[in-house]
Amino acid sequence: MKTVILDGSNIVRNMYNTQNGLDFAKEQELADSLVRAVTYLNELDSWRVEIYFDGPKREIYRPSEMVEVFFSKYKAADDLIVNSTEELHEMCGQEVLIVTQDRQLGIRCQNYGAQIMSVRDFLSRCYDYIDEFARA
Repeated sequence: MKTVILDGSNIVRNMYNTQNGLDFAKEQELADSLVRAVTYLNELDSWRVEIYFDGPKREIYRPSEMVEVFFSKYKAADDLIVNSTEELHEMCGQEVLIVTQDRQLGIRCQNYGAQIMSVRDFLSRCYDYIDEFARA
């Protein structure tokens, strides 16, 4: 089984071009939307998904058991993503795909055999998948 790890905060900032930050309520709304969209897509074509957000735990949509959401509290979410990638690679030999625009994070995860996909490519594939499903 493939595991897809999403750099959630990075995706939200890139989707909405908000590199300078968002207010807490807007960021929470966008994070919730991302989790809902990924959960919906995962119901159509099941993979194991981990989504990581920077900052303390907060109320967010609770996805299915195949989609897990993590918050980094006081650490950088990047460190949690690298740790998960390392564990999946070394303990399970699992294929891992990381979705991020963070070049340094990508390099760190590639050291553990992960494939990297840009946020733009990931979103494009999501949209294509939804369009194809709607036409079927």
